Amino acid sequence: MIEAQARIATIESSRYLTQLAEAWVHTYPVRYDTLTAEIQLPGGELVLTADGDSLTLRLVGTDRERFDATKETVAKHVDRVAEHETKVRCVWHEIL
Repeated sequence: MIEAQARIATIESSRYLTQLAEAWVHTYPVRYDTLTAEIQLPGGELVLTADGDSLTLRLVGTDRERFDATKETVAKHVDRVAEHETKVRCVWHEIL
């Protein structure tokens, strides 16, 4: 199993979570509310958690190539959603 996590400091975490979930709801299985989201992507399961000052993303997968491609795709979506906040970028950290 391969795992990675990203934590994004922002007071807009709930809005970002909702926008990300809604971007994929018509393509992949998605369950979400304003504080949590679970998205079944081709490279693994993405879990998003919003709290008062950050958005945490956790990706778990089994196939390295698909996992890495999914990390890139998710990061691009996060960066696009948060483009008005110049300091917000999605940087993944693998969990050993």
